This record gives sequence, C-alpha cells and structure tokens, in this order.
Amino acid sequence: MVWIRLIFLLFFSFGLQSNELTEQELQFFNFLDLNNDNFISIEEINNSTNILFQLIDSNQDKKISHDELKELKRIIELLT
Repeated sequence: MVWIRLIFLLFFSFGLQSNELTEQELQFFNFLDLNNDNFISIEEINNSTNILFQLIDSNQDKKISHDELKELKRIIELLT
C-alpha cells in the first residue's frame, strides 16, 4: 500500500508552482478526506486506499490483475 500513498502524495506535487488547487486536486482531496474535516489523516489515506483497492479488485481475490486495471482505465476514460 506504500506505493498508493506515494501516488497520492505525488498527485498533489504537480501543481506546486500554483498557490491554488485545481478542481481535480480539490476532488481528490475531498475523496481522501473521509470525515469532511478539511484535513487528511494517515488513517484516511489508509482507508481510502483500502476502498480503492476493493473497488479495483472486482473478483475480490485480494489481488489486482492486468484485466482489472484495464477495466479501471476503461471506466476512467468513460467518466472523463
């Protein structure tokens, strides 16, 4: 799960040249802020990664396959 946490942290580092958060960054922040207190705790990151993992792991075998990742990519492309 460490790699997912690193991805979350890297996500916010791309816009460091700007003082304002983009709409996408705000949505990502709100996704992680599970209790809506405008702070992200390590527990919320852990819970968010667990939720995300469960959503991607469609057959619930506690592993993410290439096919599951491809399906996630397809869904994201449909939503954007």
